[in-house]
Formats: sequence, C-alpha cells, structure tokens
Amino acid sequence: MTEPAPEFPVPSDKDAITSTPAGQSQHVLVTANRYADNPRYEYDGAIIEETSAFRSDVELFYDLHTLVWDADLGETHDGRNDAVASDLDWASAAVPELQLTNEFRFGDDTEGTVRQEVIASSNQCSVLVRNTASFDAPHERTLFTVFNLGIRGHSHEDSNAVQSAHVVDGDEYQALTATDGTRYLAFVQSHDDRRRFDGHRIGTVGRSSGSERSAWADIYEENDGWIDSTTSGAGNLDAGFGLHVSDVESAAWLTAVGFATDSEERAIEHALDALDAGYEDERTAFAEAWDDWNSTVTTAPTGEEFVDDLYERSLTSLKCAEDHCQAMIAGAFKPADMTYKFIWPRDQVIIVQALAAAGATNEARQALDWLHRVQITDEDEATHDDRGIDRRGSWWQNYYTTGEPHWRALQLDQVGGPIYAHWLLWRETGDDSLRDAHYEMSKRAAEFLLDWDNGYGFPKRHQDPWEEVWGYSTEGSAAAIAGLRCMAELADSVGEREFAVECREQADVWADNVRQYCFREGTEYGDHYVTAGEPEHGTPAPDGRPDAAAFMAYWPWNVLDADDDGLVSTVELADDPVWSASDTPCVGRYPGDVYTPSGTAEDGGWPLCEAYADVVRWRSGVDPTAVEEYVTEHVGEWTTSAGLLPERVDGDGTVSWNSNLQWSQAMYVLLVESHVRGEPYGMAPTE
Repeated sequence: MTEPAPEFPVPSDKDAITSTPAGQSQHVLVTANRYADNPRYEYDGAIIEETSAFRSDVELFYDLHTLVWDADLGETHDGRNDAVASDLDWASAAVPELQLTNEFRFGDDTEGTVRQEVIASSNQCSVLVRNTASFDAPHERTLFTVFNLGIRGHSHEDSNAVQSAHVVDGDEYQALTATDGTRYLAFVQSHDDRRRFDGHRIGTVGRSSGSERSAWADIYEENDGWIDSTTSGAGNLDAGFGLHVSDVESAAWLTAVGFATDSEERAIEHALDALDAGYEDERTAFAEAWDDWNSTVTTAPTGEEFVDDLYERSLTSLKCAEDHCQAMIAGAFKPADMTYKFIWPRDQVIIVQALAAAGATNEARQALDWLHRVQITDEDEATHDDRGIDRRGSWWQNYYTTGEPHWRALQLDQVGGPIYAHWLLWRETGDDSLRDAHYEMSKRAAEFLLDWDNGYGFPKRHQDPWEEVWGYSTEGSAAAIAGLRCMAELADSVGEREFAVECREQADVWADNVRQYCFREGTEYGDHYVTAGEPEHGTPAPDGRPDAAAFMAYWPWNVLDADDDGLVSTVELADDPVWSASDTPCVGRYPGDVYTPSGTAEDGGWPLCEAYADVVRWRSGVDPTAVEEYVTEHVGEWTTSAGLLPERVDGDGTVSWNSNLQWSQAMYVLLVESHVRGEPYGMAPTE
C-alpha cells in the first residue's frame, strides 16, 4: 500500500516578495519564506515559494527546494527542512532582489551554506536564480532542485484542468517544461556553461513509491543520491533535477525559469535568454528599473534611517504586488486552504490613499481605473447577490485578477470607499479630467448608497469589514457617510447642486444616528463602538464587543471626531490585554477573535488595527506620541526578516502569519506621511 508523503506545501507567511516594475517580467511575482522566526513550524530554513506569471492569483510553481546530497556521508539535506540557520532579505529597501541563505551541519560536524539570489528579468519573461554552495570539506555531492507544479492545481479556474510536463532535449541544453494548455513554463540550469541535468524526474505529488512516485520521494525520502529518471507526466505533478559536483568545496550554478502564453518553445527561449545574459547583467537591468521607479515617488520623507528604510520597503512591496490588471492583490500568501491573491475594492481604496500620499500617482490612477472597470453596472447580466440585493452601482466583495467576481457580499466600505478614492486623487492632483473620467462611476455608487437607507435615517444592514457579520457596522456605515460627502464635493464641482445637496443631507442624517446604532454602554468590556449593531449572528457578540475598525470612523472617514467621548472610551479599552497583545503595543481586531493560525482566540494583534487606534490616540490627546512611537519604535518588533509588515503578530510581536499584507504596508506609508505632515493624511470632508 502506498503511503502519502508529508503535507506539501506547508502554509507559510511569505516573508518577502519580488517582481520588477518594468519590462517583460513586470507581472511575474515570486514569494519566499523564512521559517526560523515562526515557532509554529519545526523548520529553520528559507525557500522560494509560490511563483506566478501573467496573473498573480495563479501560481505556476511553488516550493522550490534546494537539496544537498553528500555521497561520502550518505546524507540528503533540504533547505527548508534541514537547515540549522537561515536568512532572507532584500538587497535593499529599493531593490527587492531576494537573498536567501541556508546553513547545514552534516553528520561529521562539517558545515555548508547554500546562498540564492533571485530576480525577475526585465529583458524577457523569466526568473533567474544564482545559486552558490560552499562547504568545509571537499566531498562528492549532488545538488538537487525539486519543486511542485501549481499550474493546474491552484489555478482558481478549473479544478479539473490537466497539467502536463516533459523534458526537452535540445542540442546544447535540456529543459523541463510544463503547461496547462494556456500557460507554459520551462526550467533550465547552467553550471560551467553546461546546460544539462544530471538526472531528472517528473512525478506525482504525494506518491511515495512506484514508477510514478514524486520527485520529492525519489530524491529526499529515498536518500540515495540518485534520480530514477522519467521524461513526462500528467496530473498533479512535482519535478526535480540534479547537478553532480566532485570533490569541490564550492559550486555555483544558475537556474532559469521562462514563462510564456503562446508556446513551450517561447518559454524555453525566455529561460535560455536569461542564462545567456547572465546574472550580473540581468541584475543591473533589474536594479535600474527599480531605481527609475523610485525616482518617481517619495523615498525619504523623514531623514531618519530606520523610518525611511521601512517606508521605502512598504512602497516597494506595494509595487511588487501590482498585478497585470493594474490593481494590487491583498497579499501574496495562503494562510491555510485559501488565498489572499484576490483584489478587494476596499484594500484598493486604502492603497490609493497611500500611493497618493507617497506621490505614486500613476499607480493610484491605475487602481482607480481598475475600480471603474469592475464596478457592477446596468450592462452586467447578473447584478443580484445571494440575498437578492440588486448590486448595480456597487462592487463585489473581491475579484480574481481577471476582473471576475469571487466573494460577493455587500460591504459599504467597498461602495463609499471608491468614491472617496476618486475624490482624494482628484483633490491631490487638481486634475479635472480625472474627476470627469470617473464621475459616473462615483455617481452610480452614491445612488446605490442613497437607496440603501433603512427608512429610519441610517444605512441598511451590510457585512462588516472583517467579512463575518451582517448588521449595522460602525466602519461600513461611516464609509457610506464619507462616500456621500465626497460625492457632494464632486457634484458641486461640476454644477450638480441638487444632487450634492441630496448626498450631503443624507450623510448628515446618517452621521447623527451613528451613536444610536453603533455605540453600546455597559457591556462586559465597557462603553464602546461595536463591530455591528443588531447582527444576525456572531461570537463574541458583535454588538457587545469593541472593534478596531471603528477607529476608521475618525480616520479616514471623518464621521466621528477624534475626541468623541465614545471613541475615546473605545480607544482606552484597546490597552486591555483581553483585546491587545500582552507584550507589544498592538491591538487586535476585537476581543475573542478566532481568525488566528490555531482557529482559537490567541494573544496578539494586527499592525493595521494599531495604526488606526494610534491615530485616534494622537489626535484626541489620549497619547500625543502614539503615531511617532508606532513609526519609529513599535513597528520594528512586527516586521519579517525582509522588513515587511504582516496581518497579525503574536503577543510578543513575533510575526504570526500572513506577511506582506498590502493593507499593512499601506498603513505604514500613511502613518509616516501623517506624522511628517502633523495631521492625518486623507481625511474625508466633514460635510
């Protein structure tokens, strides 16, 4: 009986990502992860993980393992599983070349190191990896590359689609290629100008024995230093190939991966072209592309080295996450059996706010264009959601990178928010053509909001921003009010006075009733604004718990004053360990939150939630130094090895999961800009 191999891949945080801002690989996205800092995993190594091309929500391969077979000792060591120490970083805040290092200790107490540098090519659609291995003693060794093919199994399009792979023997090279009939990729390697494999295998993931066993089983689990070669396969596949070196203390080789949408031959051509160019030339082009992009945005707003470095890393991460559709995915990671490689309109709104603050106007305009393209309009065939709501004028909850809707619930921050993004970018640029280009988009959204009144002077129930509760959410209601006020200013500017008055009056009525619907006194936590009033369900009770999203009712939505007594009462509760991390100043979403790695309430917090809380502390006078301490001190406890912010941290500030959440990166940019300017950046109009 065939026993399954260990779970493969392992969910992880994706501590760093890379792409290029220009050229043929602009929409290739590579992620990497260092496991050593995460106590939930026994591993201490770092590896390249999901890699996509042409659209960010479809990875073409994942878990690129580098293994060392020592023939003299009979040992196989894998970078992720067996490294005794590792490192993962970018070359710099402005040049996101991935740099991974894994250190090994062998049975004879000698040590070895494998270092990898990774870039996406600017010259052709490819990824190039420079590998360098060094050892204390010269032994006979084989250096293996093993990876899973995600081109079928994680396409988010057709779970029954077939992927196939085979080895191509050229006159002066070998290539291992794969396709799903739409996308193609090709692996080649080069060592001392030799472009052939020392053994190759295409196997079936999870198959531990037999002729179709996985490359992982054949190379790592069998631990005999040999590959039982196969040349083709179909199904859920992994693959691997070797590089044999004899009695050397060091070795260097290149691994290139080419991508194409038209043919296998073109994918091979792109991989070979990367090898022909060589790593140094490709890296020079990569760095120049990033230098050119950085010259168009703010890069050193404070003059403080730590702050400016993290600010620049955050902007770089946002640009890396920009998909071919010109919007930015929420995050290049998968917390468990799902993915964040979708595009949320709400996240785009906050990203537009950050991009505008940093002077990245082109990217902000592109994100606004995306919001316009995917809005639900009269021309859409299916405009009703599963609650029967006619959604024309609004947006679906999130989208595939193709623009196809994914989740479809109604969230009002994803209706009022795009109007705000349009208004903010118009205000910042002074460009009336931008106002005019998206005016009908914002007007349709405002008309949806005007029709969403519950008949008693407040927006009807909707899903809360955390996507868990249907009720009168504090944050969503405030976003709707802000959206109407932004629309009023847009309408005034084009002479639509009556519509402006209608929007402004409706917003004022709703604002007058926020406390009635969304504030509770005498709960087990105290007096505070809630996740959602009159919820359908939820544990802990969403209408009896404080919620960090409520702080957005001050910034950016500008519906409540920072010193509103209810908001002050809420932010004072945010220091309570029942809600905040115990050993680092980082508040969570709400007390009792079970959206955690364990699925149970854990000690910890969310950096983006702390950001909104700190702005209220700052502007209310509860803690005038809160934002300054966030950007200069506290945030240093929460970043990955590459200086990127996660969605969540543990009680001591250790990255918990879901690193490079773009909302978190955007918040750091926004807090730095607000700190430098002496006031919160991007406040919606108050009337």
